[in-house]
Amino acid sequence: MTELKNIPISVLDLALREHGQSNADAVHAAVENAQVAERLGYARYWFAAHHGLPNSTASQPPILIGAAANATTTLRVGSGPVLLPIYSPLAVAEQFGTLTALYGNRIDLGLGRSSGGFPARAIRGPRGAASHSQDVLDLLGLFQGGLPPDNPMSQVVAVPGYGDTPETWLLGSTSGYSAQLAGELGLPFAYAHHFAPERTEEILDVYRGAFRPSWCLEEPHVMVTTILVAADNPESVRAESMTSDITHLALLKGERPEPVNVDEALARRFSAQEERALAKHHARQAIGTPDEVEAQLRTLLASTGADELMFQLVASTAAGRVRSLEIAKHLTM
Repeated sequence: MTELKNIPISVLDLALREHGQSNADAVHAAVENAQVAERLGYARYWFAAHHGLPNSTASQPPILIGAAANATTTLRVGSGPVLLPIYSPLAVAEQFGTLTALYGNRIDLGLGRSSGGFPARAIRGPRGAASHSQDVLDLLGLFQGGLPPDNPMSQVVAVPGYGDTPETWLLGSTSGYSAQLAGELGLPFAYAHHFAPERTEEILDVYRGAFRPSWCLEEPHVMVTTILVAADNPESVRAESMTSDITHLALLKGERPEPVNVDEALARRFSAQEERALAKHHARQAIGTPDEVEAQLRTLLASTGADELMFQLVASTAAGRVRSLEIAKHLTM
């Protein structure tokens, strides 16, 4: 069984924009947080892709990856994920080939199947899920020169890209599609437990059952992403959780949430229905005091057998996100 001590831990950053912050403030804070993660000994720092959300400035992971990689020296930096259905394989190969050429073996390419909804459809146009497996194969072929002659892209060369393969992951959540594909291709798989904790073990079983050894891996390799809000006392936990909770409730209503004022958040009172929604949202995540978070992480590892953990940082303040990183690192040392 995987042990909590010494397990590789990493960060998933949405480049959150706090109330009163500019976009410049938010993206610079994200890069500074990557430097903190490196100092603390985290393994990876991934930027999620969110389009059209006023409280997140993480619409262009490749650009944030370049900035964070340039500001660090040992930290692996990557995408969590690039939404492949809305970007052409050639564009992704050139972007991540360039990043790999600049920063060597520190770049991770996490690929997602979601189309991102509106306004992300405007980037490439809507594409069905049926094309995703071919897009993944085309992208790997562009990196490795393995496209068959009958492929329309067989004469295309990605420069940079060809010969510059980054470490490539498939990411998945409620559907077993990406888990199945990752297993069949022998790629590492990252599961969005923070998004769909009720299906984690089921989807990981799909991946492990489908796994075939490849040029990349001899055995299955799983990373599980969980929400992290860790603070020294219950009052601080509540304060650092509130803006994320309000944002989550807004998203459930189909709204695009603006950054939340912390003082206004603390004055908010939730209805019984909202309390139930938040209890479901918090279930099986890493939210609490150090002892609580340690117990939650041990339980998660025991049930998933994950090889790595990744933390989605959602604390209300920059100081709260840093403290969460410090606590989690101490628990895994």
